[in-house]
Amino acid sequence: MEQKDYTGQYKAEAMMATRLQEVPFSGIRKVLDAVTALKAKNVDVIEWQIGRTDFDTPEHIKKAASEALMKGLVHYAPNLGIPSLRKAIGARTTVDNGVAVDGEKQSIVMAGANEGILVAMMAFVNPGDEVLVADPNWHHYKSITSLMGGLPVIVPTTEKDGFVLDPDEVARRITPKTKMLCVTSPGNPTGCAQSAESMKALAALAIKHNLVVLADEIYARIWYGAGATAPSIYSLPGMAERTIIINGFTKTYAMDGWRLGWTVASEENTRAMLKVRQYTTVCVNTFIQHGAAVALTADQKPVDDMIAEFAKRRQIMLKGLRSIPGVTVPEPLGAFYVFPNMKSFGLSSMELSDYLIEKHSIATVGGSVFGAAGEGHLRMAYSCSTVDCERGIERLKTALAALGK
Repeated sequence: MEQKDYTGQYKAEAMMATRLQEVPFSGIRKVLDAVTALKAKNVDVIEWQIGRTDFDTPEHIKKAASEALMKGLVHYAPNLGIPSLRKAIGARTTVDNGVAVDGEKQSIVMAGANEGILVAMMAFVNPGDEVLVADPNWHHYKSITSLMGGLPVIVPTTEKDGFVLDPDEVARRITPKTKMLCVTSPGNPTGCAQSAESMKALAALAIKHNLVVLADEIYARIWYGAGATAPSIYSLPGMAERTIIINGFTKTYAMDGWRLGWTVASEENTRAMLKVRQYTTVCVNTFIQHGAAVALTADQKPVDDMIAEFAKRRQIMLKGLRSIPGVTVPEPLGAFYVFPNMKSFGLSSMELSDYLIEKHSIATVGGSVFGAAGEGHLRMAYSCSTVDCERGIERLKTALAALGK
């Protein structure tokens, strides 16, 4: 058979996997790039754009990682993670969720919570499987579903309901192809959290329809409601066997640059994810895991102090935003975000975000980045200093007044 000569015809776009067409570049990173460019010109920017704390990693955590490095703990770690860290993850989850967890058998140390999502979906989502995802939400759930060949099924939420999943809306979208339900609570971009009652209803649906539940609890301890942590679906009867917890060190311990997270699941589900881990990233940097183990087992006062400071900033943001005519904002019960409704100013969320950064050096993220239900809103992260929260509100008032004129 005659072979065709393709010399000189290579085009990257034509060769790329078609699933990439379902995945956009990050709208959050676009804003971050704009902030970086402005700061390079010494522009004073109000940084409400990115979901990471302005606190430094506590010294005792850095010291433990440094000591491990100097001891020569620089070689491969077990695929699951070092035993002392897995044990600490189990103990921490037991305290937070009230369910006994054997971390050495039920957890995997991941390169950030995002790897946990990726590995979980690779292990459980087949091409054509449907995955229920709230809207608005962190886009990675939808995008990673698409990268796995799954079908993200969007469940819209509303401001009047506090941007939480309505179990009735979830039930309407369940089909024989539904495989997984993603529950992010407290959520990004809204900071809103499912109530204990709604968690019970979602759990009943998961059991009835035999769904895997991906429970993002990365913000569970940055919590302003009753109790020490946000309600967890993992804690409910019958859910530990079908729930995969996604958690990590980024938010609670100010360790975003460490890229360190974890999953907690049943032994059977953990072994399924281990098979994926062995053929992807293999393991996480060894010496930083020793620092992370100290983070979980040492005095938690630095965490408590940080959350207390976030609570102050939250009040500054809520009071300030609610003092601006035309702005409404649901009350966030967790995380460090507010998600104000800005529709009265007549611009799309992306147009308003662009206006604020270009004309007033206020960095926010347009709500549409997180889904269609986020249109007309802006995500503002009060993970900057208290002073910048106060300065930002005053600058925002000026910017919106000028827009009105």
